[in-house]
Amino acid sequence: MSDYLVEFAKNKLAQRAVKTLGLPIPMPPDLRRAEGANPELVLSEKRVLCGGAGQLRDQAAQCAQAAGATLVDSVQQEHIDALVFDASTITTPAELRHLYLFFHPRLARLSRHGRVVVLGRPPKAASTPLAATVQRSLSGFVKSLGKEIGRKGSTANLIWVDDGAEARLPGTLLFLLSRRACFVSGESLTVTKTARVQADSDLSASLRGKVALVTGAARGIGAAIARRLGQEGATLVLVDRPEGLAGLDELLNEFGGSQLALDLLEPDAIEQVVAHVAEVHGKIDIVINNAGITRDRTLAKMSEQWWDMCIGVNLDVACALTSALSAKVMSSQGRVIHISSIGGISGNPGQTNYATSKAGLIGHAQAAAPNLARRGITINCVAPGFIETAMTAAM
Repeated sequence: MSDYLVEFAKNKLAQRAVKTLGLPIPMPPDLRRAEGANPELVLSEKRVLCGGAGQLRDQAAQCAQAAGATLVDSVQQEHIDALVFDASTITTPAELRHLYLFFHPRLARLSRHGRVVVLGRPPKAASTPLAATVQRSLSGFVKSLGKEIGRKGSTANLIWVDDGAEARLPGTLLFLLSRRACFVSGESLTVTKTARVQADSDLSASLRGKVALVTGAARGIGAAIARRLGQEGATLVLVDRPEGLAGLDELLNEFGGSQLALDLLEPDAIEQVVAHVAEVHGKIDIVINNAGITRDRTLAKMSEQWWDMCIGVNLDVACALTSALSAKVMSSQGRVIHISSIGGISGNPGQTNYATSKAGLIGHAQAAAPNLARRGITINCVAPGFIETAMTAAM
């Protein structure tokens, strides 16, 4: 479905009217989005400037250069596509001034659709309360800076890197510096050393040989995820209700794979999925728990059935499916992604059931991560904001 606000923002008359009238309507930039599979060099022809004094700075520079970027070291350069600053050694409030000294003279040179990434250490691992305070303050910096530069389609994000997890920085850093992260800004991500990793990980490699299961794959976010996984070469296992069969068929005609048309709330649905994966594919490498519904009503007027349906589809199914697949058919180095929602973080009136279920997904990922990590399996959540889909159109 088209994004009407973006299309509206492209209209010159609309832009002039909004500005003249002072209307409180955000006019989003036309973002440069990634299309198709990852290129071998994700930062080809990009100019990147790295600053700061910690070891993360050197690693970031090496990572960017290996991904095709040109490293620059002067504010006099015509333009800069990305600014990366290592704030991991900042331990006092006074030292936060280094953020100002680095970014202030360089932001004017940041190109449209540019990237800012700040590197730090997790506050909980800091050696003193003051150091923890300072590292936590970095999140406020990127949130505000992201809003300042977002008008030009640029983003600002923070990566906290665990001590000993430095070798795992490239994947997250390259994602945030690439076009794939055009919708991600003001976020604080943590790179840990919890899960075992493959020694030969290739960040530009395709997903050929990987089997990826997506629930709620017939339309909307699920279909978009399935399509991108297919473009990257993954073998698809698509799951949705029987009425979504046409959408599943369309994806399979394009990418191949297998499908299951069933209601995941049925008593034996989870067992059917596990049996299908074992029989047809022999393993699963990627699980995207995307299936979700809304049943909106204020709590005082909500029926018990609507409450149970929302919790069942959005939360219970995801937890049960993850548990069953990881125990029986998931490969080591597997990946589980829950599609949560910003509503699970901030809440929405009339969505107590939905927000409860989506917050629960975040809790499940946090609680399940340590046990899964022992097998090299990671589990994470993505919490999208409002995205125009058939489901939201019906709200």
